[in-house]
Amino acid sequence: MIPSIIIPAYNPPVTFPNLLQSIRNITSIPIIIVDDGSNLGIEIDPVYKNIILLKNQINNGKGFSLIKGFHYAYDQGYTHCITLDADSQHDPSLIPNFLLIDEKVSVACGRRAFKRPMPFKRILSNIITSKIISLICHTKVYDSQCGYRCYRVRDICKEKFEENGFQFETEVLIKHLRKGLRLSHIEIPTIYSNEGSAMQHFHDTLKFINLIIRTLRKL
Repeated sequence: MIPSIIIPAYNPPVTFPNLLQSIRNITSIPIIIVDDGSNLGIEIDPVYKNIILLKNQINNGKGFSLIKGFHYAYDQGYTHCITLDADSQHDPSLIPNFLLIDEKVSVACGRRAFKRPMPFKRILSNIITSKIISLICHTKVYDSQCGYRCYRVRDICKEKFEENGFQFETEVLIKHLRKGLRLSHIEIPTIYSNEGSAMQHFHDTLKFINLIIRTLRKL
């Protein structure tokens, strides 16, 4: 395994440098940050070594930024990418657990407990979407919305995706699992901060429904 870390970031919170420091306290593997058109832009202190900063001119969405990071990683020869969100809801101390996965696994997903401090509407949304994806893919998916994952890069880069937003991570699961690629799960803590989320629940729910309808039409 030749790993890297991808962090898509749009107007990251003031705790973002702390996240980078926490990662660097654990591992020196490369970090690819994709600035998704942040209002003030993202600047990286030179004290943080081995960090690559990619920038989108405008806000294109989490999925767009992840795909950009994956293709950069693939071109640079990385075989696997661990993805974390910029809001410190993913505990960097678990990065070594993701690095221990079987290299034949296409996606290793974080598995959170659906309980507080996760907001109730997110608990409900996660339970429902995970069950729907499990039914469609005939594979048990415990936490379809968790962004803390490890991807085998070649599997991602040879696919074409329609979703540029948060639904990209769901589309990946559907496409990979329906092709018989391997999925595994890694238990992670449920962490929620006071930072706002870029997710717009009503619009993102509609996009999820549209994604499922498109999938069912292809069955």
